[in-house]
Amino acid sequence: MKRIFSLILLILISITIFAKQNDILTITHFSTTLNQEKTFRIYFPPDAKADEKFPVLFVLHGAYGGYKDWIDRTNVEDLADNYRMILVFPDGGEFGWYVDSPIEKDSQYETYVAKELVTKIDSLFPTVASREGRGIMGLSMGGHGALLLSAKHPDVFGSASALSGILKITEHPDKWHIAERLGSMNENQKVWEDNSVWEQAERFKDANVKILFDCGVDDTQTGAINDSRKFHERLVEFKIPHIWREMAGTHSWDYWQTHLEEHLNFHQSAMIKMTPNLDKWKQLYFERLLIFFDENSQISFTKPDKPTICLLGSSSMQGFPSDLLPEYYVYNRGINSDTLGIGTKGISHRLEESVFDMRPDFIFILNGTNDLGDHHRTGEPSIARMIEEYEKIILKIQERLPETKLFIVTCQPVRDKYAHLATPTHSFNMQLKSIAEKNKIPVIDIYSKLVGEDSLIKPEYTTDGLHLSPAAQKILAEMMLKTMKEK
Repeated sequence: MKRIFSLILLILISITIFAKQNDILTITHFSTTLNQEKTFRIYFPPDAKADEKFPVLFVLHGAYGGYKDWIDRTNVEDLADNYRMILVFPDGGEFGWYVDSPIEKDSQYETYVAKELVTKIDSLFPTVASREGRGIMGLSMGGHGALLLSAKHPDVFGSASALSGILKITEHPDKWHIAERLGSMNENQKVWEDNSVWEQAERFKDANVKILFDCGVDDTQTGAINDSRKFHERLVEFKIPHIWREMAGTHSWDYWQTHLEEHLNFHQSAMIKMTPNLDKWKQLYFERLLIFFDENSQISFTKPDKPTICLLGSSSMQGFPSDLLPEYYVYNRGINSDTLGIGTKGISHRLEESVFDMRPDFIFILNGTNDLGDHHRTGEPSIARMIEEYEKIILKIQERLPETKLFIVTCQPVRDKYAHLATPTHSFNMQLKSIAEKNKIPVIDIYSKLVGEDSLIKPEYTTDGLHLSPAAQKILAEMMLKTMKEK
């Protein structure tokens, strides 16, 4: 940690009890709202600059749990290093439900999290103290809490997400000690409805809160899957933009761990304008993901009137003109400099928001050149490892979108200052054709169309030795249209 973190510790010593482990602080303070000492954990980004301020994500635990759960039971601390935001893990009480109880004066968890704790974090840490720099997420009970608190306090939270949320507590009047917080539902119907996010969903209409929620299709015992489906229908009824996902899984830590990265992506993207000191590529990456999330949020209740195409890849896809495919609605999901996904970035890390949320009719993948560039510079990844990652992407798409027609586009040839990639590009494409044949996927061999006898791209087909010229883009579009009709 640099000097700013040492200064924070000195401040904390004077007013709190804390323990430090790696980049995690455990802080105990007296809550005036709850009239008791409460403990929370907080992840603070490493290598903070002296004048740096960070967006904040509040991460809520579920019933039967506590503030230790996320850090002790997932790899959230390792994943957090890939972002640039503070993560706060509050104690919401074993069955606090993140509501203000009219029965128990010491169970005012809505006020505690949304007001007292937010104020305390802003006073102790260098935060972006605005809704644009503040998100909230949670699992199960905490998923309900995250969406309810953002609905009630859109001036505090600009983004909210839930994993396996119990999103209509009025469906569960005798479970999880909710009645001990709110009273019998038969006698306190309005109190229950005032604290159930399904009944409060209309609050989101003018709130401008970015919303994501998901649930495992086998999460039937808790009722979370039914609650989530009903909540999705409710938001559609009010035409409220949101992202809703049903995926394989149950009400379990395996499910929450599997999908944690997707939620961190969502919140980092939502707060990207308030995030300092990201490297240029990460800034572009999350800015593009924000566009994808916003487009997908509209798809929840507005469907295109044309067949849909997803262009997946790096700069050659990002720069591809959609007007060359006028009969289709084109979702351009290319990101400049993107890779296949070996490591902490790339296509295999962004399939949910880039592809699965919109369920396109056709997908075209053109990627690999940036991995080949990394291979030339460092020796890693190997072409074999690249092919392995590419096939993983293919199989996941086929599993999740079995009705979608998938096409592989070979990497374009190169020349001039990129000529050193000519031989590995040819080798990569040959192996790419093999896995396409193995998985019965049509190949659009743009490489063979554009390459000259010298094994380099013909000058008229490139703008800079790497990217496609308008003439080459037109050829690629014609090949895409022909292959779609044949398929």
